[in-house]
Amino acid sequence: MYYFKTSKEILDFLNKTNKSVGLVPTMGALHPGHESLIKKALIENEIVIVSIFVNPTQFDNKDDLINYPRNLESDVKKIKKIDSKIIIYSPLIKDLYVDNISVKDFNFGFIGSELEGHFRKNHFNSVATIVEKLFNLFKPNRAYFGEKDYQQILIIKNLILKSNLNVELTSCPTVRDPDGLALSSRNDLLSKKERKIAPIIYKTLLNVKNKIKNEQIESVIFKIENEFESTPSLKLEYLEIREALSLKPVKKINKEKKYRAFISAIIGKIRLIDNIEL
Repeated sequence: MYYFKTSKEILDFLNKTNKSVGLVPTMGALHPGHESLIKKALIENEIVIVSIFVNPTQFDNKDDLINYPRNLESDVKKIKKIDSKIIIYSPLIKDLYVDNISVKDFNFGFIGSELEGHFRKNHFNSVATIVEKLFNLFKPNRAYFGEKDYQQILIIKNLILKSNLNVELTSCPTVRDPDGLALSSRNDLLSKKERKIAPIIYKTLLNVKNKIKNEQIESVIFKIENEFESTPSLKLEYLEIREALSLKPVKKINKEKKYRAFISAIIGKIRLIDNIEL
């Protein structure tokens, strides 16, 4: 197994070879969703790098950063079980931010200010700051991201164009528990009671997908918002239907375009997001 804490060690390793590289950026607390990305990367590349870095600038709330699940020993075991030749990059903050923990302003425009961008100010600039650093350091041929964070995928695509990066972005389907809940590191923070409630999030998306076939979008959203009012333990932050490529709001479905439904809900103190293709 190859385990490195500095980018220099990895670069020294990569300089000795001319093989294709796949990168899977993560914040650790790995679950089968991450594992599906890693397995996909192994199929398509000769070398796979999995980065494990809890990016401090991605958190608006300090308590959220402190409480974010971390289990590096478990993560390493899971990766080793998939393939012992995977390169693990688990850096200290100073290895990526050097002497200045600052966030670059990429100006992602509309796609960066809507949905998650509205509720988590500067979040996507923080994500892109680290992803750009990883791309520039390791120059991967391909990078892998999960569709649970669909808006993030659009942001990374935009980043690749803006920064003229020679990286192929591969998006992989959301992996779910049998009850439909999208796998997320934050799920580990849910109590048993909250975990039983959480599948309502996915069921809501399926409900939207089914109802918009015969009803107006505004009517569907209004009814579902009212349903959430009767579930005080689950607070709906947003439920939106957007064009899949532009994230523009939708009033009426056009069969020639692609759409996605997006949701954010808070259970107790834990905020969960999800989305599905319509």
